[in-house]
Amino acid sequence: MAQKNILNNSWVVNTLFLIVLLTVMVLVNMQYEPINNVRLYLNNGVSVIFIYVMCAVHNKYMLNMLIMKRLYWQYLGLLVGWLAFTTWGSYTLRVNIFRTDMDMIWVSDLVFSLACLLIGIGLWFLYRQATWHTLELRNSLLMRDKEIQYLQSQLNPHFFFNTLNNLYGVSLRYPNKTPELILSISELLRYQLQSSRKQLVPLEDELQFVRNYVHLERARVRQRCQVSFKKKGSEKDLLITPLILITFVENAFKYAPSSIQASYIKVELEIKGETLLLKIRNTVPENKQSVSSTGVGLNNVKQRLALAYAKRHTLVTHEENNIYYTELLLTLERHASTPLPDRR
Repeated sequence: MAQKNILNNSWVVNTLFLIVLLTVMVLVNMQYEPINNVRLYLNNGVSVIFIYVMCAVHNKYMLNMLIMKRLYWQYLGLLVGWLAFTTWGSYTLRVNIFRTDMDMIWVSDLVFSLACLLIGIGLWFLYRQATWHTLELRNSLLMRDKEIQYLQSQLNPHFFFNTLNNLYGVSLRYPNKTPELILSISELLRYQLQSSRKQLVPLEDELQFVRNYVHLERARVRQRCQVSFKKKGSEKDLLITPLILITFVENAFKYAPSSIQASYIKVELEIKGETLLLKIRNTVPENKQSVSSTGVGLNNVKQRLALAYAKRHTLVTHEENNIYYTELLLTLERHASTPLPDRR
């Protein structure tokens, strides 16, 4: 953090860049002049420092006058004065102080000053463009994070609403199971509330949350629906956006159970490297009664996938022969301190 703050200081950056320029100047001159020609090296070094300082003054004050305030004539007047002063300064250093290359006329100093000025202007525009791009990227990330937080906040009442409906249904059929289910639901809600404040959570915690939910729902549906949950691969050291999987599992339990015809829910998770594949197959009874729901879940999770996993996810859903298929492919992140696996 301290190193980053130092590099944000313009004086430090300019000093480091100037040291690099002086080093390059010395290395180039060594190809043509012996190192014992102290007068030449001093002249070149002082000239580089002088021109660099003048270019920095131009970019910081004069160029801002042209770009920001659009004072064209004032800028042109100052530019002529800038060129005259830098040419005189470079000529004076070369001829009157260090007395090197005295046979060269002042035009060479003007050309050198003008060339340095154009290079400085080019670097200024590159820096300006990079700064704007960084600011735009930072603003877009802030907006994305705020939108994700808003979408995650919607999940709190949505999940609470659906779990209360489930609890109500179980309490009517199996009242002796109600206390146990209340404890299970409170644990689910605790995780849901805690994780919704985070951008990423360990995948193993998220999968445990899904397992707990499947266990709760299996107790509710009982014999009305066969429930299968399988996982392959290791979730260790992987990170995932919280509550991104539960909506698809919740949706299956919402529509699959039937007391009239055979029904099932199959949830399969496969982890390979940083890739997570979620497959869900569930029956959809022909005469399915309407289900009480907020209607937020699926639309919400699709928006969150688009924001958090842009170009890193594939979602396919379709219904065929009264069977609903869901396939979600995610490319996850790994803990920064965790080395990537050897893929040789």
